[in-house]
Amino acid sequence: MECMQKRMIGIEDLKNIQMDVLQVLHEFCTKNNIRYSLACGTMLGAVRHKGYIPWDDDIDIYMLREDYIKLVETFPKEYKNIKFATLEREPLWDKAYGQAYDTRTEMHEGEERDLKHRLYVGVGIDVYPIDEVPLDEKQWLAYNKKRLKLQWMLIYKYSVCRPGRKLLLNLGLMVAKVLLCPFSQRQIAIWISKYAQKYNGCKSGRVFETVQGILQKRPFDKACFDELVDMPFENRAFWGFKNHDAYLSNGYGDYMQLPPKEKQVNHHYYRAWWK
Repeated sequence: MECMQKRMIGIEDLKNIQMDVLQVLHEFCTKNNIRYSLACGTMLGAVRHKGYIPWDDDIDIYMLREDYIKLVETFPKEYKNIKFATLEREPLWDKAYGQAYDTRTEMHEGEERDLKHRLYVGVGIDVYPIDEVPLDEKQWLAYNKKRLKLQWMLIYKYSVCRPGRKLLLNLGLMVAKVLLCPFSQRQIAIWISKYAQKYNGCKSGRVFETVQGILQKRPFDKACFDELVDMPFENRAFWGFKNHDAYLSNGYGDYMQLPPKEKQVNHHYYRAWWK
């Protein structure tokens, strides 16, 4: 009930806050020689729609691990109402990637969770570290197999049993939760983060979204980070790969083709409000 008494944030205001957060990050990265690129659906939206995908409502960016570490180490504790939460910076953080968010807001996404044992942040953007992966195909497949196992452990940890889901799926989830009971979500996220960095320095020329790995099915060329350009996004411009075709083709195939109407849906559930 307390949340309902606060001023809720609508979808258009939510998008403007997200862009404001990215603007602060962009200015900080520019001053401190830290590279980033629009990523995932945000990159696709910039190329295909010059802004948000019409049915989407979030912003994602990529950073090579060395730039991510530099941001972790140099971004102030709070800067222009923005905080940057990561495993290294926040003792209650439980994701293997970071989020920059507006401290004047609060947000919940998806299922309710225990507020006492995790860090809840405000409206903001996801910041994904990008790591090197092996060039050898057998090594890559073996590495990715274990990486996915760790990702599924995390998914099982935070998922909840729901009415309407098949009984066997709920039973399987319950068994997984019992087996994972000794480990916190943060501990699993730490395992993912450490394993993600296994091949950094291998100089394979290939990188991957190792801490998440939902969009890109295959590694992509590290050289994409060598040339970053201003990309129009709504009424602003942010950095993105000059060779965005190589990245988007790898993730979406024919990315300029709109998906069928039934797939033009939002997969997020946000509730956000001003403090």
